[in-house]
Order: sequence, then C-alpha cells, then structure tokens
Amino acid sequence: MTNITKFKIYSNYGKPPIDVSLAQITLSYYESILDYTVRVTASFVDTGNRTDGKNNGSILEQIGSNINAGEKVELQMVDSQNQRLYLDGDYSLRVKEVRNVVEDTLKTSFTIDFFSKECIDNEFIETRVQKRYDGKITDSVIKILKRDCIKTPKFLEIDPGINDFNFIGNTEKPFYKLVWLAKRCVPNIPNAKGKLSGYFFYEVGDNGRGIVGGYKFKSIDKLFQQNPMRKMIFNNTTSIPLSYTNKILQYSFDSTIDIESSTRNGSMFPTELRNFDLYKFEYKGEGEKEFNPSVQFNRDNIGGLEKINLGDWGNKSTRIYSKFKDIGVLPTGITVKDQIENSKKENFNIEEVIRQSSNRYNNLFNIKLSIAIYADFGIHVGDLVHCDFPEISNNKNTKISAKMSGIYMIVDLCHYIDGNNLAWTRLNLARDSIGRKPF
Repeated sequence: MTNITKFKIYSNYGKPPIDVSLAQITLSYYESILDYTVRVTASFVDTGNRTDGKNNGSILEQIGSNINAGEKVELQMVDSQNQRLYLDGDYSLRVKEVRNVVEDTLKTSFTIDFFSKECIDNEFIETRVQKRYDGKITDSVIKILKRDCIKTPKFLEIDPGINDFNFIGNTEKPFYKLVWLAKRCVPNIPNAKGKLSGYFFYEVGDNGRGIVGGYKFKSIDKLFQQNPMRKMIFNNTTSIPLSYTNKILQYSFDSTIDIESSTRNGSMFPTELRNFDLYKFEYKGEGEKEFNPSVQFNRDNIGGLEKINLGDWGNKSTRIYSKFKDIGVLPTGITVKDQIENSKKENFNIEEVIRQSSNRYNNLFNIKLSIAIYADFGIHVGDLVHCDFPEISNNKNTKISAKMSGIYMIVDLCHYIDGNNLAWTRLNLARDSIGRKPF
C-alpha cells in the first residue's frame, strides 16, 4: 500500500495551511532527463466532508481563491517498501496552475499542477545570466546555480568536465543557459577528447536525506558507467526469481533505430565538418575532419554489447556541419598582454565537441522501451535498470532474449497513485546499442 503522508498547501492569503490529503486524490509524479524540474499533477474530488469529522467547506474556499498559482506545497509519499519521496523544506513545490474546476451542489472536482520553486525564479530578470564566465564549463554551472543566479539550496550532483569555455550570459534565463552548456561539455573520461561529449541537466526528487534529490548535470557516458539500480524480469508467473528485484507488469518497445531519421541527423554515420577560420582567413572544405561515431561505442559506457549494424551504409557520410571557428573570441587573461597572446587560441573547439554531442544525444534513443512495475520510489531518471524479456520461441523452455534484454537508462518516470492508494510506476527507457550485458 502506498500512502500520501503529507500534502499541504500554504495560502497566499495568510490563512492556515490546508491539508488536502484528506480529499479523494489521484496523483502523478513526474521526472525526466529532458526536464529541469520535477512535476506533480493531482486531481481532487472534494465534498467538503473530512475524514477527521470536521466539515469546513471545500478546499478551494479554504485556500481563498480559485486561482492560487505560486502557493507553496509540501508533499511526502511512501511506497510499500517504505521508500520515501520528500517534496518539502528546500524541496517543496509551488502551484503552477489550477484547472478543470467543476462544481455542483454536492462536490467540487479540480486538478492542480505543481513544479519546483526554481522554475519561477528562472523567469525573473534579476536571476538572468549576465556576467562573463571563464574556465571549466562545470565550474560555471555551479556558479549559475548556487552563487550568481538561481541560488538554489538543493543538492547538486555534477560530473566534472575537462574543457574550458568562455562565454557571456547575454541576459538569458539560467535553465536555458545550462542546457546550452550541457551540449558543449566533455566528460572527465580517459580518451574522451574528440570522441565523447554531451551532458543532461535535470532534477530528481529527494528521499528525505538531502543527498539524492536536487539538480543533476550528468554526462551521458558517465551515466552508462553506473551499476544498474534494479534487475527486472517479465514472466508469466506471479513470482519473481530470487536474483531479481522487480516484476515487469507490462512492456512495449516503442521503436528501434529509424534509418530515415538517423541518416538525416547523421547519428549513426560518419559526418563531415566544414569550417571557416576568421583568424587565418582560411576555409576547410569537403572531406575535411570526418568523424565516425563508431568510436563512441565503448562497452564501458554504452547500454548493450555492440553498435547496431547498418551494413555497408554505415560507412557513408550523410551530414555536413558548417561552423565558424571562434579564434580571438573572449580570450582569457586579466592584462591586455595576456589577452592578446591568448587571442591566437580557439575558445571553443568545434571539431572536438559539436558532432560528438549531437551523435551521443541521438544515439541514446536508438532503442526506446516503456515498462510498468509496482510503485518503486527508490529509482530516478538517469538511473540504469537491467530488464530481461523472454525470447519469442515455440520451445517449452523459454530463454531470455539476448538481443533486447539488458541495461537501459531511465529517461522518463511517472509514479501514479489512485484514489484507493494503489500505485504503479511507469518508466520510459532507452539505450544506444543491442545485446545483454552480464549483471
């Protein structure tokens, strides 16, 4: 049984907080590596009666208005394994909007969407990224989140990067700038330079200890170097083998590699780079600087065992990148002499980053899978899970599929709690390669 142990909304009108957990609720909690906030959607049916015996009128009337966007919300949930999600204190949410309000003489039904406080802070002019930043990209990320702009009290987990990049904020919103920087960061992995690039910026919920939740700035390749958090199986029995932690209730493979899309974005094919050097007034044209994404498929930092084989087509280039080199742009140095000397250097090496991150992002979603399990609050997006599926066969002894089983990354997550406190977790999973790694 899953329980909502705390659900309070603090009124903007100076009234005492309302415990909305006493109403009939269906709730969905969301995380995504493509979103910079956790989100909650709760639907209520409110008759004005309370399980504590009090009859104080509808929740909406007690809060003070049918439009209460921005109000503080504290939420705590616990699943059947006593794993907790704490969205209070520094991790408390804010009301995004109240919608679908339907009232009659007997009841009121409505839906409220919630998100993180930092999503509101992100919109203010005073929090915009305005300064110049020099040095490591990951150092700049910390400054934007903690010191200069958002000033979040939440825990940060950041994979160290190795490349320097000087840039000006241009009065842009912090979350936009952080996603922009994520595409330009190279992880601190041996031989990563010129081969690997690409981070995700996202938020996950907390477990009450302040060391799991918060903001993540994580390398795709570092994420795939983690140990799987769960080992799951789909079978036709009600029991789970001893070596597994979760039973997969439903699953569907949404897609495997799309050859048309892949040829257009160049993710699985060699790509060419044509650039113009304004410092030397030199153009490098056709055939220069070809990059083959095969070098990114290292068993240590991919989900499966091998790259998907596209035959002879996989050796032909399909995309051309055209870029200007930024030699002389924002040179490092305090004195004029230092800046003049550094002006001969390239600020951002497009040959080592642009195509590498583009390919890494696209190839992550080569195989997409959706599964449903019993509620599990101990996993988050960015975690790895090992999934085993049966091989389609007419043999009496069904084997595990060696091709589609294996390690996947959680890219989207939804915990759903119905009005009877029954709960499930839906996971959207993805990986870049095929084959079942041992676990």
